[in-house]
Amino acid sequence: MAVQILTSGGKKVPYEEARVRKSIERTGASPELVDEITTRVSNGVKPGMSTNEIYAMVAEELKKMSRRYSSRFNLRSAILKFGPTGFTFEKYVASILGAHKFEAKIPEEELQGSCVLHEVDVIAEKDGRRMFVEAKFRNDYNDHVTLKDTMATWARFLDLVDGAAVGLCPHFDEPWIITNARFSDRAKQFGVCKGIHMIGWSFPEVRSFAELVDHTMLYPITVLDDLQQSELDALAKEGIMLCKEVCEFEPEELVGRIGVSFDRARSLVELCNDVISNERG
Repeated sequence: MAVQILTSGGKKVPYEEARVRKSIERTGASPELVDEITTRVSNGVKPGMSTNEIYAMVAEELKKMSRRYSSRFNLRSAILKFGPTGFTFEKYVASILGAHKFEAKIPEEELQGSCVLHEVDVIAEKDGRRMFVEAKFRNDYNDHVTLKDTMATWARFLDLVDGAAVGLCPHFDEPWIITNARFSDRAKQFGVCKGIHMIGWSFPEVRSFAELVDHTMLYPITVLDDLQQSELDALAKEGIMLCKEVCEFEPEELVGRIGVSFDRARSLVELCNDVISNERG
């Protein structure tokens, strides 16, 4: 009989080794490393453990084996640090879409629908189609985008389509919702029914939010677990929020930009280079 563990909501469910394995695989670790860590974690799972405790075990095992994969595994918690940095989730979503060959921008003004003005988070265009994108940031990755949220997105989309028909705003072909959290079952049911393109942390099974980030290596600097708040604030002030952006600097440049020692600047560049490296270990 499978070991019973607790979800974040306190519900008892069977422990699934496959879910742990998948969470490690998304870091790009080698099959051998994935097998080793999955086995260690599975052997340490006890009845009544929470999913958060189990994923903390994964993070700790990864940290022992590889700083690179440990940092990548930290992606979900790293995104939660966006709030105090001033680097908005909307900008991050636009960056991810841009890396996937969309022309993505954040509108400077609200758009006029048929009935009311609407704040649009991101406008994305590709292959002659224009997408209305709602970027829904959640401070707790256990939170959900609900049916009410999804229905509100659909209503905004329809009002903008009607507004475009009479020349009040650009025409949109598709509504999208992108979130760092999850969708409730009813939200997914409604969204799929209406044709809303929905991307959550692990939804859909192919090209989920986590997979989109991993594929483009657009890891935020907040994946570095030893990054100091003062360093984060200084980098945010300079608009440097992605590991890829840190890698574009020589250490000497970072010293002047964010006021750290040369050794620390070199360490940050090396760590970020490691995080986005395509080498497997």
